[in-house]
Amino acid sequence: MAHRDPTEVDEATIEETPATEEAESKRVRWTMALTAGVMGLIIGGFAAWATLNLGIASIAFIIAAAGSAYYLYQKQIPSEAIGSGLWISALVMLVLPIAFYLPAIVGTDGAESAEATGTFIGSIAGLLIWGFVFLILAIVVGAIGYFFKRRASKKLNQSSA
Repeated sequence: MAHRDPTEVDEATIEETPATEEAESKRVRWTMALTAGVMGLIIGGFAAWATLNLGIASIAFIIAAAGSAYYLYQKQIPSEAIGSGLWISALVMLVLPIAFYLPAIVGTDGAESAEATGTFIGSIAGLLIWGFVFLILAIVVGAIGYFFKRRASKKLNQSSA
């Protein structure tokens, strides 16, 4: 009775499993997951900030972060996800001052006091000033997102050619 070496493998018993597209699609893409997660946190943070005065900041954060992370994870390469995430961030930046100051503008509760008038005027001034600031920031962030998307498009065109 001959003893077999346990490290020897019989070639006939090895089953080779080809990598199918289905198995590949179920695999987690960690770079995309990290990219989508970070961008989702940024977008969620902006959404929470925008809805802070509405009292739904935590719900807005969860929905925006999870929704945008899921959407961005579906992209093919990280630069495409970053570009799309920056575009989404730019859109949220445009809405941020309006959503932040709107409750203070319309929420005077019918008060006719000097304090209510001051709050109204201060909110209008804040909306105009911060609206302009966030418009400029949104244009810059959107432009950076455009260049990331363009870079991703070039990479995808080179890999398919």
